[in-house]
Amino acid sequence: MQASYNGNVLDGKLARTMSARKVHAQSSPKQNTEDSILSVYLLGAWKHVWKMILQGLTAGIGINLVILPILLYYFFEFPLYSFVLNLFVIPLMSVLLFLGMAGSLLALWFVPVSALLFRICGKILWIYKMSCETALQLPGARIVIGRPDMWQIGVYYGILFLGLILLRYVLFLKEREENETKAGGNIGVRKSARVDASGRKRWFVLFLWAVGIMILTVRFGESGKLTTIVLDVGQGDGIFMKGPEGGTYLVDGGSSDVKKVGQYRLESFLKSQGVRTLDYVLISHGDSDHINGVEELIERQEIGVEIGTLVLPVQEVWDEALAGLAEKAKAYGVRVVVMESGQSVREGNMEITCIQPGNPGTEAENMESEIREPEVRAAEGGYESGNAASMVLAVKFGEFDMLLTGDVEGRGEEQLTEQLEEQYRGCTWEVLKVAHHGSKNSSSEEFLRQVRPAYAFISAGRENRYGHPHQETIVRLADVGSKICSTQENGALIVEVEGGDTMRVGSYCSRSEQ
Repeated sequence: MQASYNGNVLDGKLARTMSARKVHAQSSPKQNTEDSILSVYLLGAWKHVWKMILQGLTAGIGINLVILPILLYYFFEFPLYSFVLNLFVIPLMSVLLFLGMAGSLLALWFVPVSALLFRICGKILWIYKMSCETALQLPGARIVIGRPDMWQIGVYYGILFLGLILLRYVLFLKEREENETKAGGNIGVRKSARVDASGRKRWFVLFLWAVGIMILTVRFGESGKLTTIVLDVGQGDGIFMKGPEGGTYLVDGGSSDVKKVGQYRLESFLKSQGVRTLDYVLISHGDSDHINGVEELIERQEIGVEIGTLVLPVQEVWDEALAGLAEKAKAYGVRVVVMESGQSVREGNMEITCIQPGNPGTEAENMESEIREPEVRAAEGGYESGNAASMVLAVKFGEFDMLLTGDVEGRGEEQLTEQLEEQYRGCTWEVLKVAHHGSKNSSSEEFLRQVRPAYAFISAGRENRYGHPHQETIVRLADVGSKICSTQENGALIVEVEGGDTMRVGSYCSRSEQ
């Protein structure tokens, strides 16, 4: 009985096992079919999504290629990640427009629903804002190139059009090949040869467009020369210099009659010149019409123009404005140094030397003097902070010499005249930036007889309340044979010096030689 019972148990287990295998064998093809259908569906969905992404990227790149010269001409920079952001921003903007219109209509009858739609619109705008701010933090988010010349734009569009013609020809060959394949008349060797030729043409189109972008974005003709531009900032001062090796400098930057001069005059101009970072910003003294634009630049560095080093006169002549500017610069991560008499910045064979204030005859290879706590008191040279203590700079490039005087006057100008007679006796000054916007209190007869500049540049606002430049100053400049150029009449003024001996002077807007 026991053996028979065990046999029945074994037979029962075997029967159940075989039955389970039979059921599994019967259900397995169905399950495999369902898995296959799901895999095919997911693969098809992924291919569709990937195709949409590629189409969006292709469309974004194509649009950016077309509008690139327009962006650079008017905004001077290119947002590198814009075509990626447009993948979801453009669809969201369509949703935003629809919801905004629907919410406006429903506000007449269903206020709660309208409020909900507007809340969704707010979230979409928040997503857009956060995505832009996040992209701005990525490396290379802003590529500042500057304003291209018209000939560069023309050549770029010519190359772009030629590339489109070649690309259309490649697509035509591909369509013809497909038609031949459907007709059954295609030969393997001929097909392979056509594929290779089509691939080479596509690579050639990409190379052609790369050359066009290079021509559009490279700034030609700037290497090896010194360019100085006295900006039209109204009643104020702002002088930009680009050295022979590409170094960038700004001497002062402010205005008493142009609002937001830093954002709308200085920053816009610097970007138009392809300047992403100013190597040095040199400040003559603390008057607001010389520094308020620089303060804006410091505050707007994240989206504007960065400042490498802020250079101030010796601390003995600092006033509250200069001390505040130094503190703000350090708070925004800008390196701050002081520069005194005899110290200089060198770039190739160009040299920017401080004549005063400071201890005359100081010899130094660089200007990284130790920053001490500000002490607003009389300087060792005998003049107090203010216009008289303006930092005076001598710019030398080969045979070219230029004198930048800030607002120096009174005792400061007397000491400057003495230093020029002692240290620059044989110097021939091609350009003088006239002190204090042409005020009669500056540019004395003794000083002008010592300098005798070939050109006298005056930065002053049109119909300013001070009456600058004063007629007395104009007469004194004419008496020493200087040719007077004013931002009031000419706008921004430019001096270009090539090789240290060839000089061109004119209006920046017209680039006409004088």
